[in-house]
Amino acid sequence: MFKIVETSVHVVSGCHIFLGLLSVIVGVISSIKADVWLAHRVSPIWSGGFFLVAGILGIWCARRKSSYVIMCFTAFSVVSMVVAVVSIQLLRVGLVNYTTDGHTFQKEKQDVLIYLSLAAAGTEILVCMAAIILSCRIARVAKEELSKQRDGMFYVKVLGQKDIVVVTKPVDDNDELTAV
Repeated sequence: MFKIVETSVHVVSGCHIFLGLLSVIVGVISSIKADVWLAHRVSPIWSGGFFLVAGILGIWCARRKSSYVIMCFTAFSVVSMVVAVVSIQLLRVGLVNYTTDGHTFQKEKQDVLIYLSLAAAGTEILVCMAAIILSCRIARVAKEELSKQRDGMFYVKVLGQKDIVVVTKPVDDNDELTAV
């Protein structure tokens, strides 16, 4: 079970890193291409940075399995999801023109880079949701693994109606033991 969860965290982290690199590259190209830097031109750069950090923490989380790293991965996944929503809102600004009387209309020439950034940010929201679920799973699996490895645990072995033995070694699958 643990290998499946660990592999899933690696896959989700790889998606975080891929989407982060894609966002940064698209943002840099969009910024170089622009005459004036506007929020919708640079938002993929800083949002991609958050996606990259979430991916790096995910890989570290799958390898280290400590509670602090798992919490950092969960928190950065939540923050990355919020950043992706903000980035989508800023990218929407680049799709329309605003008039002085408050009306908006769609731009005649659409920028493919904005649509690519929107797709990356939308996909990142889905990846963040999967990462949050997987971080809870990996926390549970790490807790179970830690309790199995913990020294000093003891178990009560019931041999008969009146015979009770306290065992301080790890549990064997063949023994009928009751955890205390």
